[in-house]
Amino acid sequence: MLLALALSAVLSSTASAAGDAGACHCYRERTYDPLRPDAADGYILATARSSLLSAAFGPSKRELVQAVMTGTSPDDLFIAHWAAAQLGRDAGALLAARSAKGSWRAALAGSTALDARFAEALARGAPDTDLAAAAVDDTLATRLHVDRAALAAARATGAATGDVLLAGILAARLGTTPATVLAPIRAGQATWGSALQALGLAPHDLDGVVRELAAR
Repeated sequence: MLLALALSAVLSSTASAAGDAGACHCYRERTYDPLRPDAADGYILATARSSLLSAAFGPSKRELVQAVMTGTSPDDLFIAHWAAAQLGRDAGALLAARSAKGSWRAALAGSTALDARFAEALARGAPDTDLAAAAVDDTLATRLHVDRAALAAARATGAATGDVLLAGILAARLGTTPATVLAPIRAGQATWGSALQALGLAPHDLDGVVRELAAR
């Protein structure tokens, strides 16, 4: 609780907004710079995503980075590993099926052991961003024990999936809600770099944070 209060106090004094990780994964800025407070946010969000994927489903972070660098979208990567765990299948085979058949709806046709929200989105032909959001939220709920209703509340703010993912990780660490963590980010009062600094964390610490939470 004290950490949550400290986060709120420190974040309210900084000023710049953060967004979801972009398409480029060759991040030049990897540490927080108070003169450019949002410069490392793309790297921070990408690191959080790969850390959660690796801790939850087992692929190495090197493998995940290489996949993205060679053209696999982060959304497809998360969907593939999440669905593979749900179905007892191989993530690489699912990615190949997605590529060959043109959509996740076709690649996962006939699959019945899927989370209800994901299955509903799949059935209506939702875009991959929606499928990835469902997979991310289910992972946060089942692996890091983040409350599903709290994740829905964070989604209701209009936050991008990368932001909800990192907010979920930090909320699990602090014992608060993702929406509480997101509030100063969404209001333009903080960046993810300043948020981590307020908690005494560097971007490279996120992997250890996620693995500690997943082991609980």
